[in-house]
Amino acid sequence: MLLIASQGRAHAERRLALVIGANPGWSYDRPLRYAETDAERVRDVLVSLAGFAGDDVALLRDPDTAEVRSALAKLDRAARATTGEDSLVFVYYSGHADDKYLHLRGEPPLSHTDLQDALRGSAATIKLAVIDACKSGAVARKGGAPAREFDVDVVMPKLSGMVVLTSSGADELSQESRALAGSVFTHHLVSGLRGAADADADQRVTVAEAYHYAYERTQADTATTGALQRPAFRDELSGQGELVLTQLTAGPQAQLVLPRGPGLKYVVLDEHDWRLIAEARSAPDRDVVLVVAPGRYHVKRVLEDRLEVVGVVLHPGARNELERAPFKPAPLSSGILKGTPSALSPREYHEWERTRAFGLLAEGQATAALNVFDRLVREQRGDSVAWRGRGRALIRMADSYAQVQDRRHEEISLREALKSDPLLSDDPEFKQRLGAFNQQNEVDRVAAADAYTVALERRKRPRTGRRFGFGLELISARSLVGVSATAVIRSYVFPSLVFDIVGLGFDANVAVAPMPGPWSPYAALGGHASMRRLGFNLGDVMSESTIDGADPDFANDLFSLHARIEVGGQFVAPSGLIAELGVAFIAFPRHDGHVEATAFPVIHFGWLF
Repeated sequence: MLLIASQGRAHAERRLALVIGANPGWSYDRPLRYAETDAERVRDVLVSLAGFAGDDVALLRDPDTAEVRSALAKLDRAARATTGEDSLVFVYYSGHADDKYLHLRGEPPLSHTDLQDALRGSAATIKLAVIDACKSGAVARKGGAPAREFDVDVVMPKLSGMVVLTSSGADELSQESRALAGSVFTHHLVSGLRGAADADADQRVTVAEAYHYAYERTQADTATTGALQRPAFRDELSGQGELVLTQLTAGPQAQLVLPRGPGLKYVVLDEHDWRLIAEARSAPDRDVVLVVAPGRYHVKRVLEDRLEVVGVVLHPGARNELERAPFKPAPLSSGILKGTPSALSPREYHEWERTRAFGLLAEGQATAALNVFDRLVREQRGDSVAWRGRGRALIRMADSYAQVQDRRHEEISLREALKSDPLLSDDPEFKQRLGAFNQQNEVDRVAAADAYTVALERRKRPRTGRRFGFGLELISARSLVGVSATAVIRSYVFPSLVFDIVGLGFDANVAVAPMPGPWSPYAALGGHASMRRLGFNLGDVMSESTIDGADPDFANDLFSLHARIEVGGQFVAPSGLIAELGVAFIAFPRHDGHVEATAFPVIHFGWLF
């Protein structure tokens, strides 16, 4: 009798839970729509049917890793403070993950191993973890003896140890469903805990029954999606007896009884057709009981070609037999979840809009999602979830800009995302991505500063950095009309070579301009020789003077051969424009053998590079 009594205990005396839902994930994850809603559903079923006091269930929405570690430590302290009785710690996570880390914000990241070690080291008698995330099955094959899919025998008392349930295999994706408004696995797990998994109809759902049911239904629902999802199970337990998770007769709840018959699917929704509460299939040999909170619901029976719908009002402790319910036909195309926002309260409507925005984001409609999030944060400035959603929408927009190489708008979107969600600064991938822009901006800033320094230096010392130049000589000592090439040596020495187009000759000179500023005096030595003097017989190219009022013989003699000294002023603009105005003192031989001296102007315009 003692053994029977001990095996019949429904719950450990003290039950503690940490329930986590995180829609956003890391910055490169496509946000989930229903992870936080799934966490709420799990919290509700734990409090209503699983023997958890409301104060002993901590619900964290999109926490950082520090909050989770603190909550785990608090669970352990509560378990250690529980003396003289068994205790159970339940941890649930719904969100993004890979085979190593849970994708929560904060540093350092929280790994599957960290979570397991925290649970394994807990003083609780039994530790139960449920991980609904992609590749979560990697947990079930690390550090412990993995069981076969249905080799589950979880018992108490005096059962002790740890159990881990995961929504998918080690290399599988965990899927959300718009039709279910939640994760496929969590939806069936919660439905199972509400009674759908009670295979032996004893009004109790054990962990084995819940896992079996969630496994079968999840595998069946994902078999046609192209990404089969198979939940996994691992135990590190010792002891005897059954671990009962929920009591279907516990508390002031209400019961919905599905009629016996072929396996027809029944879904229970709230009165607005917004939230799906539970799902079950009828059985030919037993009544299937779903336990829900008192209230108004729609129950939909799913047939091959239509739906049948009935509204029910459930009172505390009531047992409602659906066999006699007046179902009415409805087209299958009307869907299970429709949602009627106009019937919602302002708080519910705000939440409905936020869920819709995450849905748009999950479907890749970043701009539409951003518009909804913008409206939500205007309505409620303190809605941190909407702010985080806004940040994620901006990151997705940055991804779009990156695809078209629009780096300016990509950076603007990332910086605006950080304003919306400052905690993105803890995200390693986001920090790396924005850091690349910061690094490039620093490079550009230094380059701009260097360019400004160079420009300032050129304004102060315009000859600095110049290497060569081209120019034009106009009726000057260097040529009648000529083109010149100039070199710049050490910023103040200017050797030049001029070709006289009109007088057909060459001129060479070396000028020295010692002042570094735009204006400087200069002095030069130069010489000129016609092509005839250089041995090229081109005929009488200057039969008459090209200088008004000058003696033709004088002009011919002057530009046939001469040596000169120049003095004058040189101006060099920051842009490289150069002008020289001066006077040349020239000595040249006349055709009659005499040497004559004269003065002649120097006019030079050009450009230095």
